Amino acid sequence: MRKKISLVFICFAFIACLLSGCGSTNKTNASSEDSKNNSPKENEVASDFLPKIVINKDQKNTLIHYTVKNISGKPKKLTFRTGLKVDYIIFDSSGKKVKQYSDDVMSTQVIKKVIFKNNQEITKDFIISDLPDGHYKIEVFLTAIEIEAKAVSDLIIKNP
Repeated sequence: MRKKISLVFICFAFIACLLSGCGSTNKTNASSEDSKNNSPKENEVASDFLPKIVINKDQKNTLIHYTVKNISGKPKKLTFRTGLKVDYIIFDSSGKKVKQYSDDVMSTQVIKKVIFKNNQEITKDFIISDLPDGHYKIEVFLTAIEIEAKAVSDLIIKNP
């Protein structure tokens, strides 16, 4: 009887050790972080998408207009993990992240698949009004799993 109890205890301990290792990786689950360092998937070329940033300034605000166009010649399926299709990150002159759009907004947590037709564009406007004077770099990108279509530009803020 005592041997059976010991054997059951050892089996439970062994199973617990096995299960504690499941899912333990260094990979985060952030929507924009997973796809950043992935190479293009099979049959996908990064140049299938043409991203562009246009920056306009007025006295108080900076308007960031992001456009990405499907130039692949065929429809592409994009999968978004959240309702947020476009995100941006602003870095200061030393490379430190200052602001990220997805940190400041709430979005639905739903997987959505979209067919992105040839020559179709996705556009998103952002208004930035709370940065101090300085030189920054802005990266604007799609949050799709398949590709991020990142556009990068210098951003100089001079408040009145």
